[in-house]
Amino acid sequence: MAENPPRSDAELLDLAYPCALDAVGDIERRHIEERLAKADPAVRQAFSETVQRMHEVMARVAELDSQAPPPELESRILAALPDDGRAELPSGWQRRMRWAVPVAAAACLVIGGSVIADRIGAPPPGVPGAEQVHRQPDARTVTKPVTGGGTLVVEISPQQRLAVIAFDGVAEPPSGRVYQVWLVPPGAAAKARSAGVLDGLPSAATPFVTAFDSGETLAVTVEPPGGSPAPTTAPITGVPLP
Repeated sequence: MAENPPRSDAELLDLAYPCALDAVGDIERRHIEERLAKADPAVRQAFSETVQRMHEVMARVAELDSQAPPPELESRILAALPDDGRAELPSGWQRRMRWAVPVAAAACLVIGGSVIADRIGAPPPGVPGAEQVHRQPDARTVTKPVTGGGTLVVEISPQQRLAVIAFDGVAEPPSGRVYQVWLVPPGAAAKARSAGVLDGLPSAATPFVTAFDSGETLAVTVEPPGGSPAPTTAPITGVPLP
């Protein structure tokens, strides 16, 4: 009997989200730990940072648990999930999704959809994150040219530590490639962490929203389909964040 082909690093990184939400059983967690032990160090680091960031998000959700998400937000998240992907989920995962989706919806309120965007693409119009930045008195807009033409437009709220990203006149990525957004700590390009893979071109109507830490640089690179655990090309644009 032929063995199943090994799953990609991107799929392994996807599993960081259910692990962070404690949505895997003991056997599943052991299998994930075994795969991590054999994975590239950069993949293990990215996995660990994703879990840590999700824990931070959920801690912030707990602080704001009195703020109910808009009633339509859960339906928007469910609608964004592909039907065939949900149909293939094992029964255990289907049961977990019943509570994992509302948790993710609450996370959208805190981080402007950055985690969800990493999983299902740019947030749809009306997700609270973009509106939350627009309303801030400290919000300001920065523009930077993009290699190959066009402009990156970033609206930043230092107080909320949220950035709303849109492209103006930027072409689609080359065939078989995607744009990926990174957050780079000061003087530590090797420790860049992914803010998300852009499934489409973000615009003023459908922006990409991400949380950030003070002093980071927001950068965009061109990567293979599904994104990379770490940047593999030079940034085509970047904006220092306050």
